[in-house]
Amino acid sequence: MSSDPSPASGAKVVSALLPSSNLPAWPFRRPRAAFRAACLVGAIVHPIAAALSPYSWAADLFSHFREPGLLVTALALVVMLIGRRFRVAAGLGILAIVQAVSLTGFLGRNPVLPDPAAPPPLRVLMVNVHDENPTYQGVADLIRKERPDVVGLVEFTARCSQTLSDLHSDYPYRVEWPAGARGIALWFRRAPVFINQPAQFVRGGNPVIHGLIEYAGRPRHIWVVHTINPFWRAWESGNAELDAIAERVGTTPGSRIVVGDMNTTEGSAHFRNFLRVSGLRDSRLGFGRQGSWPTDFFYRLPIDHAFVSDELAVVDRRLGPSVGSDHLPLLLDLAPAARPAMTAEAQASTSPGSR
Repeated sequence: MSSDPSPASGAKVVSALLPSSNLPAWPFRRPRAAFRAACLVGAIVHPIAAALSPYSWAADLFSHFREPGLLVTALALVVMLIGRRFRVAAGLGILAIVQAVSLTGFLGRNPVLPDPAAPPPLRVLMVNVHDENPTYQGVADLIRKERPDVVGLVEFTARCSQTLSDLHSDYPYRVEWPAGARGIALWFRRAPVFINQPAQFVRGGNPVIHGLIEYAGRPRHIWVVHTINPFWRAWESGNAELDAIAERVGTTPGSRIVVGDMNTTEGSAHFRNFLRVSGLRDSRLGFGRQGSWPTDFFYRLPIDHAFVSDELAVVDRRLGPSVGSDHLPLLLDLAPAARPAMTAEAQASTSPGSR
């Protein structure tokens, strides 16, 4: 009698070596379900990041990408409708509406109009000139063209100061601290009441310059700031530097202006806290979101900012042309307000970033 296995027993041996048909169907046999799940997870990343931004450095970074967050939500909504997951689609539809409405908040009416009897506007120019700018000539040309009353420059270098030296006679009142990516400068066309020397508000933070000018018969405080790159505070919760600036500005009485590269957007809870503590108003209200960085990419984040107190109206706010930097310049025209502006508490409750 042969000792070779029968065909039946051989089939059993081969069958035992093959993958079991009881393995989970997802994701090996249900790619559509896997894709739907991935879209759903992607849609909730931004809302979760925004909620966790006060506590997590990584979440705070994701909180800035509001338009991409809306696009992912819209994609997930379409996928769920195609897959006839109508209850999930309804939830995503509500989320998409909330995200879309929050992005229109800066497109409304300018909340504070200028006094009809106001003098010519105070023009402020703020530029992150970029410490690796090849020439800085674009910055010089823009200053000559726009003739601002106040110029704030960040990432200010010795080479930049030398390139702009022909303008020093037009701006004889200035404080400069050329220090590469941490450099900063504040120039005035007319004599200010004073200009303070650069000062750090927190250990390891970038320097801040504060000055006081007279405009329309009143003293106006102005700060030019450049908070540190968020990757320099990687894995730290909170934003101590931004909080310190807000505290200093909020405890300074009188008319106030803050301009600078803040390295944050209204999507972050730290940004909204800055508005609340400083008591200032976002100058973009009525002028659009105005993404300013990076210039070499089609999608830009609005991280270059200007904030004003209740006594000032924003007559105009716009971004300037490329000047060889990775940031677009910010131009701001200010005038005395015709009526009291909305309070900081009211603004915080209606801020586009809080929705």
